[in-house]
Amino acid sequence: MKEAVEQQNFVPETVADAERYMSKVLTAYDGTEPYIFVSYSHRDTMQVCRVMKIIEREKFRFWYDDTMEIGEDFREELRTRIENCNAFILFISEHSMNSKYCGMEIITAFKNNKKIYPVYLSDNVEIPAPLKMILENIQHVKGSVASDLEKYVKKLVTGLPVETMRSLQVEDGVLVACKDGSVELTIPSDVHTLGRASFKNCEKLEQLHIGEQVRSIEREACRGCKSLKSIEFPSSLKKVGESAFRDCVEMTSLTTNNDELELGERTFENCAKLKDVNLSDGISELYGGVFNSCKALEYIRLPSKLNILGESSFADCSSLKSIDIPEPVTKLDDMVFNGCLSLESVDLKDRLTKIGKYAFKDCKSLHTVHIPRSVQSIGSGPFRGCNNLEQIDVDPHNRFFKSLNGILFNKNKSELISYPPKLAHTKFAIPDSVAVIAPWAFCECVNLEEIEVPDSVCEIGEGAFYGCTHLQKIVLPESVVRIDDTAFHGCTELKLAVVPDSVTDFGWGVFSGCDDLTIVCSDSSAAAKYCDMKNIPHREKM
Repeated sequence: MKEAVEQQNFVPETVADAERYMSKVLTAYDGTEPYIFVSYSHRDTMQVCRVMKIIEREKFRFWYDDTMEIGEDFREELRTRIENCNAFILFISEHSMNSKYCGMEIITAFKNNKKIYPVYLSDNVEIPAPLKMILENIQHVKGSVASDLEKYVKKLVTGLPVETMRSLQVEDGVLVACKDGSVELTIPSDVHTLGRASFKNCEKLEQLHIGEQVRSIEREACRGCKSLKSIEFPSSLKKVGESAFRDCVEMTSLTTNNDELELGERTFENCAKLKDVNLSDGISELYGGVFNSCKALEYIRLPSKLNILGESSFADCSSLKSIDIPEPVTKLDDMVFNGCLSLESVDLKDRLTKIGKYAFKDCKSLHTVHIPRSVQSIGSGPFRGCNNLEQIDVDPHNRFFKSLNGILFNKNKSELISYPPKLAHTKFAIPDSVAVIAPWAFCECVNLEEIEVPDSVCEIGEGAFYGCTHLQKIVLPESVVRIDDTAFHGCTELKLAVVPDSVTDFGWGVFSGCDDLTIVCSDSSAAAKYCDMKNIPHREKM
């Protein structure tokens, strides 16, 4: 450690000191990853060494001639090194501008369209005419003023290509930051944790090798690694934090190897090309949004010991065609399959007790659903926007829900929960046992032209008739006291609605989009006041 500190603080006093330091500490990179070519005159080694110390401290990969070899073979190596580099740092001085090697290097860089980063080692350098055209319009930094050297070199560093860096910062076994622009990286053997946002937005990274020593990946660790192709978790890994691989839009495959692995919320959200997923069988819970917006995912075999599918865990997986829910699953949280446009079938098992709000919202390819006997709770609008749904079946032994002609009710039929939009009927009479028309119950039932509401109904839920575009007339009985938000929103053909005096509570946007509507109500009613406030035509009952 002491030697490293001394090297860090070393100030060369002679050319020989500088040359020794550069050969021992500032070693020329000799691998295949992106690097910077450094062009300079060996007569300027003292000044070059001071600048290169700072560049080395920032963990850039660079190559330079530390041998002063000559000959045709060496000139060819220089050309090859320049052709393969990602950037070209040029130290400009009287010596370098009069060096035939430096001149050759500059011209080769120019011909190969390499970006040149000039560093002036003195203020007044005469640039030869053949090089003037190349260098005169390139922004440069000063490497000549010792007091401001850090300032000027920092300016140079900020412009260098990130892919030429090799910085992994590790503190007490935690990888806390990565400035490495490599395409492929292996986590060092002394790292047990990938820290929060440690690889965030490392956009060049395509392959990340995580060894068996790693136990935890913290939140947003690899978020936005847009080029990452695949990931395999070791058996040692126990926890992956929230959004750890979110927005890794090129990732195509995922493999886990630990039954006790905990995947945080939104771990793989918006991994738009993720298609091949292999989850360990022992994983018991998938948290909210874990695969949200994985739009290429067509099929996934869920862990056999899974208990809970969290909120929005597969939301907007628009290519997902079918899914087999494992036996142990007891709960489908809110919006779990929301926006799964291609989902054609889902197999719900007998231990399931809860189906959350909007669980299958906008599953536009879903045709039939079977509710098992174990289900005790169904949230509002479970099949909202499932406009190809034809049938909802309920196990006859279910104690909380029942199906009548494919329509979902609670057990005693006091609440109509969901009417499949694809039913061919143009007219429907709601059973006179129904007291509540549940939120989104008839949402987008475009075939219905007429709906008969019995005098048992007292409440019409949010969006109950939303988007019933062919509904022409609705007569509400005296039993109704409340019409919730957007109940008739977008019923574009609705011409007449009879609203009794009993309705005293109107939600927002109840009749928005019903441009040709006239409401029949008494002039002294709450409905008349509502119409006046919303500029809806109304008239007294005949």
